[in-house]
Amino acid sequence: MKLKIITVLLAISIIFSGCVSQSAENTDVVGEGTTDLRQEVTVPVGDRELFLDPLLGTSTSWHTRPLIFDTLLVSDREGIHPALASSVEKTEDGKTWMFHLLEGVKFHDGTPFDAYTASYSLNKSFGESTSRYGLTVESIEVVDDYTLNVTLGKPFGPFLDEVAAAWVVCPNCYDSKGEFKEAIGTGAYILEEYSKEEITLRANPDYWGGAPKIQEVIVKAIPDASTQVIAFEAGELDVIGADISGIGLSDVKRLGEDPRYEIYTRPDAQIDIIGFNVESEFFNDMRIREAVNYGIDRQELIDSVLEGYGVPAVGPIGYDDSIPWTNTEIEGYAYDPETAAELLKEAGWEDKDGDGIVEKDGKTFEINLIDANTRPYYRAMTEVIQAQLSKIGIKVNIRVLERGAYQTALKEKDFDMATIPNYGKRETDPYPYLFMFFCSKGTYPIMNNETFDGLYFRSLSTVDPEQREALYDQMQELIMDECVCAFLMHPVKVGIAKKELKNFELRHGFDGFIPFKKAYFSEE
Repeated sequence: MKLKIITVLLAISIIFSGCVSQSAENTDVVGEGTTDLRQEVTVPVGDRELFLDPLLGTSTSWHTRPLIFDTLLVSDREGIHPALASSVEKTEDGKTWMFHLLEGVKFHDGTPFDAYTASYSLNKSFGESTSRYGLTVESIEVVDDYTLNVTLGKPFGPFLDEVAAAWVVCPNCYDSKGEFKEAIGTGAYILEEYSKEEITLRANPDYWGGAPKIQEVIVKAIPDASTQVIAFEAGELDVIGADISGIGLSDVKRLGEDPRYEIYTRPDAQIDIIGFNVESEFFNDMRIREAVNYGIDRQELIDSVLEGYGVPAVGPIGYDDSIPWTNTEIEGYAYDPETAAELLKEAGWEDKDGDGIVEKDGKTFEINLIDANTRPYYRAMTEVIQAQLSKIGIKVNIRVLERGAYQTALKEKDFDMATIPNYGKRETDPYPYLFMFFCSKGTYPIMNNETFDGLYFRSLSTVDPEQREALYDQMQELIMDECVCAFLMHPVKVGIAKKELKNFELRHGFDGFIPFKKAYFSEE
């Protein structure tokens, strides 16, 4: 069923609370300054093909969409900020939200941005179904040209995060059948040329957030990391590592010693995890799961696999309060192979024949670890874990599967241990990730705990931030109590740019190209 769009003719009395801050990041205007350098940037993404539909369910369009399209709100580590919506108000029950929109903004084809196009976009983003993670939208009401009401069937705590992920698209992006035909947004850059191998964007001189100084952005599909490095050193690329895949860490130190380049780093909310199949004959004992946690040297993983560019993981979300929703009371697991050996012995596993592998009732502790090489360094990571666990008498066989087979194995629990992908692990509210892996009703559940499920669904229907934070703290404690995972490390995102690129920074996930809105080239 399509979402209902209602035009309200009568004035609405304002009895709302909870306005959003006015300090929108998108409204930062690049400082003045002159330079003779050409203001063009060429950047790769690690995809084989490039697509433009911002609503397409694939990462190949997610890198460029923040340059072409905008959202009503922006969500980042610091919170929720205005963008095309200048402010937001809500009723006390958290069911009705009023969005006050910017005036005078136009799409790239001249179509005015207003409440009608905003309602069209929300309808496109929320899709045919009005439910996602429990979100139910009863109506979208156009109050006037620049005011929009959204009424929910029930309160939804992370609703503004959903709005911040809903791209505002021009109705002319789609044909009469709803098929995507052209990328037309309100963003800082306008589509100039497109092929599946290369996209050229030109600066929008009328951008509502301030015209960018970089006049042209060229995005190239280069899936091979070594090819990216070669092209960068040849001067064909200006930045590498801005997309979600980052840069091959083996090249970082060498390139960092070259005075022509600048290294950028950013601690990230992404996390590397090994999940346990608690139904496995090996991991149905809590002591075994704890023993594996104590048997993994996280700092060695970081030093040997990430060239030191990482932070040891502590719990399910983050390592300190720089990552929102982190329970900072959680201490995690220190490397302690002696305690690991004691726990294995308590559980009846000992090396009685001196072959280096513990055994119990005549069965050796030999397990499978499945992986799909989700990240370039996962092969090396799993091999280090294999070596570390061998020191406490556990033999690990690594099975590398293609993506479809890997996802099937996760769903069907056809594994003993598995690398867990970062699906839904947002930098802001990580509720999709918590649902996907730790809720019993999730897509790839590795935990089945009724108390956790109750807390999770309470958090979705709770609007008050402090109450939600308390629920998140409890959920994280339960995950640690169940010990369904070994939380390994948070990789530090690393990128390298030409020295002349100024006012640049790395961003989380698929937001890596957003800094081009404010960056510029200068020899100063």
